[in-house]
Amino acid sequence: MRKRLPYSQGKCIPDPDTADSVQDLMHRCVGAQDTDVGDEFASVYRDWITDSNNEILGLDRFAHTVFSQGTTESFDKFYSKHRFRNLKVLAGEYSYHSYATNCTPITSVDALNAKDFVIVSLPFADSGISYCYDELMQRCDTLGIPVMVDCCWFGSCAEMKFDFTYNCIEQVVFSMSKTFPVGRLRIGIRFSAEENDGLSAYARDNYLNYYSQHIALGLMEQFSADYMYNKYRIDQ
Repeated sequence: MRKRLPYSQGKCIPDPDTADSVQDLMHRCVGAQDTDVGDEFASVYRDWITDSNNEILGLDRFAHTVFSQGTTESFDKFYSKHRFRNLKVLAGEYSYHSYATNCTPITSVDALNAKDFVIVSLPFADSGISYCYDELMQRCDTLGIPVMVDCCWFGSCAEMKFDFTYNCIEQVVFSMSKTFPVGRLRIGIRFSAEENDGLSAYARDNYLNYYSQHIALGLMEQFSADYMYNKYRIDQ
């Protein structure tokens, strides 16, 4: 029996139409892989998110948008930025945080203190709902705790409220690997209020994976953020 790899359980629905599209785009985009589409990628991705059937609040607070190798690359930058704080996550959160850091899983927001920083998934990684989100954000606002919101499961949900208006939120990240079969292509985006780290430098100096961005642009043109939910919600 094949051993399951760490943090490998979250995958997209094996949809034949998106799979065929990815294969086609991979061939077509080879010749364009050195063409700078960074600004177009950021603009189209933002619109793709806000045009969904979900309620998106406050994303316009984050003016700086940069390509990220999935959400994981942004996690690593956030760990580094707040390396002198303690990472706390809700119990059941994405297991990568436990492999990459000495984070502390918590079951109550009362376990937070002003020396912490927080990463929370929305929808929540363990349940697919908005688990303790507002309660957690209110507590972080009160204590001045910096937060990253991980929206990697966006694209597989609908009619959810994504409230990014809380002052504690520093960064919001999205990924396509839970919507489309592009896990190995590492397609994600980070929204932030500041522009002051390695991802920002990559974008400034055009040191980016344009091949994956071209594929993402093709997918967003063909499929809305609600495509998977609308097609499979009855079967689920």
